[in-house]
Amino acid sequence: MKNIVMFTSSTCPHCKSAKQFLDEKGYKYVERNVQLDPLAQQEMVQRKLMGVPSFVIGDETIVGLDKHKIEALIDYTVEKCPECGQRARVPKGKGKVKVNCKSCGNAYVVLTKSMWQQGG
Repeated sequence: MKNIVMFTSSTCPHCKSAKQFLDEKGYKYVERNVQLDPLAQQEMVQRKLMGVPSFVIGDETIVGLDKHKIEALIDYTVEKCPECGQRARVPKGKGKVKVNCKSCGNAYVVLTKSMWQQGG
């Protein structure tokens, strides 16, 4: 599954909204604060990213909080176990996927959508 890296700054209100969006969706990401981390700032310059929040998802980059584009690039969804509510990452576009909950052991099936069904 694709890694998500988000470049942020400490004073950016849009970065806070972006973190809240990713957290609510259950997406795992690595935050790189360009105000606190000179290597993050250098990487952002090398990638020619000119603002925060900026995202690197797999090989793609996004500047700004474009929720639709972010979700289209992420190759998984986060599903909750119907028994205990534990979240699990499920790959997109695989049809029926059997999930075994790591928390309670419940086995359940998730019907994943193909990319064309998701509008991506």
